[in-house]
Amino acid sequence: MVIAAGAVALGAPASAWAYNWPLKPFDRPHPIRGAFDDPREHEGLGGSSHSFHFGVDISAPDGTPVYAVEGGTIYRYRDAVSVRQGPGHEFAYWHVQTFLAEHSYVQKGQEIGWIRPGWGHVHLAERIDGIYVNPLRPGGLEPFTDATTPVVDAISVTAAGAPVGLAHVTGHIDLIADAYDLPPLAPPPPWEDTRWTPALVRWRILDDGRDVVPWETAADFRTTLLQPDQYELVYAPGTRQDHPGLPGDFRFWLSHDFDTTLLPNDTYRLEVAASDTRGNTGRAFVEFTVANRPGGKA
Repeated sequence: MVIAAGAVALGAPASAWAYNWPLKPFDRPHPIRGAFDDPREHEGLGGSSHSFHFGVDISAPDGTPVYAVEGGTIYRYRDAVSVRQGPGHEFAYWHVQTFLAEHSYVQKGQEIGWIRPGWGHVHLAERIDGIYVNPLRPGGLEPFTDATTPVVDAISVTAAGAPVGLAHVTGHIDLIADAYDLPPLAPPPPWEDTRWTPALVRWRILDDGRDVVPWETAADFRTTLLQPDQYELVYAPGTRQDHPGLPGDFRFWLSHDFDTTLLPNDTYRLEVAASDTRGNTGRAFVEFTVANRPGGKA
């Protein structure tokens, strides 16, 4: 299963797209408490729903001034200020109160407003040709360094929602990985335990060091936003977004209803790799033994 959003034109040199932070100092990283494409839960009169986070949440106290990362035309919304740079390129700053007039022009680095009371962050979103892109991709928000290594915390093999004994695996199974990344700069309380989703989650199955199922991509958040209808294809039940004082729990579908009868009876290694936008990669594995009846039956 490969989960990735539609392609977007990002072929320009990285330096051509890079922009500084929307908070002072512009040339220094700031803590981020919400990652791109991480899970979002919504409660309403119609029940609960889910979506992917379409930007990054940069922590700062209420009232902190916010500045345009690029120049452009101002568009005002109820809880956001948008700066349109030109055809097809737009930056939006959510939870920001502005004093600027609709359709006025701002220069790069000009103050556009301040963080509204009660939010404690500015949500920065970038959109190119109508598609939200990851501000933390190489060549986006700079300077940004990330030396933390994502963690593959657990790998689960289940059937009908119940754990499967790894010494005797038969029939159809589900493969799930718990994985997360830690932000390079810890956000202030109560978000100090925030976790990020990895930017890329992949898996493969090996037999005696040889790929029998080559690398598959479970989730790819490196560049573009996934659509809400893909949520349940990416995140397995039990996934939880970050909350104040409670870190997120990100459970990724590796394979839903994997047919073990496609593999000869033998012992295999399921390996999972989780990477960030800078290529830091954490890995984990479990071994399982396929023991179907002769003739390929469970």
